[in-house]
Amino acid sequence: METQMEKRLIDVQNLSVSFHTYAGEVKAVRGLDFYLNRGETLAFVGESGCGKSVTAKSLMRLLPKDSSEIKKDSLITFEGENILAMNGKRLSELRGGDIAMIFQDPMTSLNPTMNIGHQITESLKIHRGLKGEAARREAIRLLDLVQIPKPDTRLKSYPHELSGGMRQRVMIAIALSCSPKLLIADEPTTALDVTIQAQILDLIMDLKEQLHTAIILVTHDLGVVANFADRIQVMYAGDIVEEGTTEEIFYHARHPYTWALLNSIPKVHADKNDDLRALGGTPPDLLLPLPGCPFAPRCSRAMEICKTNAPCATQHSKTHRSWCWLEHEYAGEIDWQAMREGGY
Repeated sequence: METQMEKRLIDVQNLSVSFHTYAGEVKAVRGLDFYLNRGETLAFVGESGCGKSVTAKSLMRLLPKDSSEIKKDSLITFEGENILAMNGKRLSELRGGDIAMIFQDPMTSLNPTMNIGHQITESLKIHRGLKGEAARREAIRLLDLVQIPKPDTRLKSYPHELSGGMRQRVMIAIALSCSPKLLIADEPTTALDVTIQAQILDLIMDLKEQLHTAIILVTHDLGVVANFADRIQVMYAGDIVEEGTTEEIFYHARHPYTWALLNSIPKVHADKNDDLRALGGTPPDLLLPLPGCPFAPRCSRAMEICKTNAPCATQHSKTHRSWCWLEHEYAGEIDWQAMREGGY
């Protein structure tokens, strides 16, 4: 029987990432702890600027060397191996080999001067040693795998000749070319219309089942992950405010920010005269120290202690935790129904 440690693919402890700018040090990620098991799908959810993409790119050490810094106390292990201690050769093997990434905008990620076939076979040559006709046949197989029609013809196409959905499928094909153990999808459907979004997500799910690949999905849209993720971690101001299974987050959320995100999703059966709900205020300035709960300035239920002291974790189940002072025994009873209806 497989033990818990044997299931573990990625283990992150105290991940802290800063960017050094002309205005000062931006503390983009502040001491994250999380894990990912083999074959599991974990979603990072939160507003723009909360640290989702920075966290994802840190796992592959893709952050700019001249302006970013992963703090020394941070630890990222992949199958027990410390990613932050890897040399250049091992890191090159990891990227695209063991861990692959689908970037947010395929138009800027694909090389406009090279045809699709060249860009797919380049990865096959580097990581799998395939050349010539063998690389071409594998490229055709990959395009067929991601459901691109007439794949042998499409190898000759350039990125600008493809639709947004097709370009994203090409990015997925490149990411899957070396059968990675972990696939990181950074806002893979942002630039696509709703119909194509559903197709791309269904495709990724089908490929996950076929290849047993673990997935980290980065998104600001909770609606996207409803039928996609096994677990969700809600991020705000570079930290995790709540984490749990998809069912726990959607039906038993315990943090005001999580409820704000849930209530901002348009409801199918809502009255046409109902206003769309939006969370007021703005995220905090990450150049400044955050002494208490970073969500306190936007939370209608904030108490004095929220402004001065960071909340501790409250364990609701084996998989469900939240960081909020409302859970403290002295905070009094919480009207969860009011919270669900937008009283955050």
